[in-house]
Amino acid sequence: MMQYILNTWIFVDRVLNGESQVAFLDDANELGADGVEVRYEYFTDRATEATAIRVKAANLGLTINLSVPDEVFVQGQVNQKLDEYFNFAKQLGVTKIKFNLGDFTQYTGDLAHDLLIPAGLTVNIENDQTVISGHSAPILKFLAAAQGAQVPVGYVYDLGNWAVMGEDATETARLLAPYVDYIHLKNMQGAENAVTTDLNVGKLDWHQVLDILPRDIDIAIEFPITETQHIAQQLALVKAYKGDF
Repeated sequence: MMQYILNTWIFVDRVLNGESQVAFLDDANELGADGVEVRYEYFTDRATEATAIRVKAANLGLTINLSVPDEVFVQGQVNQKLDEYFNFAKQLGVTKIKFNLGDFTQYTGDLAHDLLIPAGLTVNIENDQTVISGHSAPILKFLAAAQGAQVPVGYVYDLGNWAVMGEDATETARLLAPYVDYIHLKNMQGAENAVTTDLNVGKLDWHQVLDILPRDIDIAIEFPITETQHIAQQLALVKAYKGDF
């Protein structure tokens, strides 16, 4: 069953004011979300906060996902820090962990041997906003190679990032749909698509994209929002379109 997730980038103003991501679980629960995607870079005391998040999420019945701003491949090699991230994900009780692809184009190894994923953890890569791993061609090449090597890696479709990278969001949705495990929703506007914005204000047709992508996969709202009422409204928009509201 699909779930509606709030990525903690939503609360970035509160993070900058010193709030822990632990507090955002209560917000998510009150707003009717099914889970929270916490961001690795927002932790200040990882051990303490991980325990608090795991316990609170269990008490509230929330799913926890983890976004890591690091790459699976660094200079053509599997990132040596992946095990550190996987261990932290276990501390959090994470369902999904997300990375950027990185420099897969120079990789010449054996994926089945080099990219070992712990049982019970779903690993995804996302299209980011970099030349090396923000375009569809290297992402498709990696996902096909992983599938061929029976390495269970999925894909996070990030709507807004395609506009930044100059690729057509609907076309990339069609190309990548077979691999999509998770969706990040935000919209874009402004010069060079530099500003994230309300789903119904930006230039991208998120309705059309959702119609193309697999229907029963998790969706996270992922852009800064300052007002609780606005968060609730964005969540309601997506739920209504999916027929769950």
